[in-house]
Amino acid sequence: MKVDVSTNKAEMFLSSDIVDEKIRKAAILQKKLYQDKDSNRVFGWTHVKSAAVQLDEIKVKAAEVRRKAEVFVIAGVGGSNQAARAMIEALQGEDGPRVIYLGNTLSPHYINKMMEQLKGKSVYINVIAKNFETLEPGSHFRILRNYMEKIYTKDDMSERVILTGTYGSRMEEIAKENGYTFFSFPEAIGGRYSAFSPVGLFPIAVAGLDIDKYLKGVVSAEDYCMKHTDNNPALKYAAIRNSLYEKNYNIELLTAFEPQFTYFTKWWVQLFGESEGKNLMGIFPTAAIYSEDLHSMGQYMQDGRRNLIETFIKVKNTNSSVIVNEDKKFRDGFDYLENMDFNTINKVAERATIEAHTKGGVPCIEFEVEEISEETFGAFYYIFMLACALSGLLMGVNPFDQEGVEEYKRSMFIGLGKN
Repeated sequence: MKVDVSTNKAEMFLSSDIVDEKIRKAAILQKKLYQDKDSNRVFGWTHVKSAAVQLDEIKVKAAEVRRKAEVFVIAGVGGSNQAARAMIEALQGEDGPRVIYLGNTLSPHYINKMMEQLKGKSVYINVIAKNFETLEPGSHFRILRNYMEKIYTKDDMSERVILTGTYGSRMEEIAKENGYTFFSFPEAIGGRYSAFSPVGLFPIAVAGLDIDKYLKGVVSAEDYCMKHTDNNPALKYAAIRNSLYEKNYNIELLTAFEPQFTYFTKWWVQLFGESEGKNLMGIFPTAAIYSEDLHSMGQYMQDGRRNLIETFIKVKNTNSSVIVNEDKKFRDGFDYLENMDFNTINKVAERATIEAHTKGGVPCIEFEVEEISEETFGAFYYIFMLACALSGLLMGVNPFDQEGVEEYKRSMFIGLGKN
């Protein structure tokens, strides 16, 4: 799976000496990242073989769920569900169980709305939590369990409840005590870096997506980045955005002209926001989906403050076609579009946007793939995760912890009366 990255429209805002030096530093950091003995147990995602465990068990259980479930609930928050959801929302077909999401909010309205969708259906659930201390998935698991135990026998529950957590955690104990299926959340992988561990693989497989093709995309990206440690898409992206950051470009908008990437952009926002936003530093990540958001954020990107970076996800072949029909009598003013494919229209809008925003003073970075597929997502996840790690290290922050998140949790638990 080839992922092309073009940084020409960003490098024009930088001197070549600055870019070359930043790439050199990023290359050194990448080599150290691959060679590190991982004493802090945070690099498990860098090699697919250490992340993509229990594949046979995942495939067997996923096939069972697809045969028997009408509704499949993913109960996880943040990194524990974003990667899987991005792929499912983009690629899931019509067959198989309906996938709904819990464990990601504290809103009673949303919880009630989702629980209503379980009534009268055959339900299977996957609860995902690394250490089972996070409020949202833990509390929602209690609600789901209470609902299901009124309907299913203990033997049924052991079949219908799948837990994903770390070995030795309370999550594993619960699985053993109740006979639930248990998948590993590898200790050396943080939630936002868990896309191709069982955390992401099992839900993706239940949705009917091909996890072998997905991992093929991951492996291709890993192999390329390991063989080209002096220059690859992840390294180049990290180096360019850090060079821009040092010139006070401190907001980055990730955008695509394909709505299939909507939840991918949410995954990307979490990845970079939680990894870089530390020590009063970091590029603020945000996202938009064009052309809809051109009619709102497009104005700011063109004429707003010049502290913005814009990164585009581009697709050569969408495998879809809609032709604008002829209608001479209607006189709606759109005859110039007659017999034109919306692929062409969308591409023209994309090129025009990049050109206009660059001329307006916004450095633009472009990632391009052949099509939207499991392989595409696999390659993108690996490249952006590696880029995020390198970018954080270049800034001088730890891209693998999240103490800021823990701070609000401490205050919240005090308010809720947790001992």
